[in-house]
Amino acid sequence: MCGIVGGICKDNITPFLIKGLKHLEYRGYDSAGLVLNSENQLKRFRAKGKVSNLEQKIAQSDFTQREYRNCPH
Repeated sequence: MCGIVGGICKDNITPFLIKGLKHLEYRGYDSAGLVLNSENQLKRFRAKGKVSNLEQKIAQSDFTQREYRNCPH
């Protein structure tokens, strides 16, 4: 089974997307991924297993987005 979460925001939308993926976590998939855009640079993150693995991969990267302010949570 597959689920998709998406959004558009001028500020950092990563927390919103991670939260959406966590709501889908126990639906039978075994990997997760995000594509983020910052300063017209796209960066793809993928991880096998739980969404927390994806969260760690993003946190350890050198890719940063503007501070999370006005996006929904």
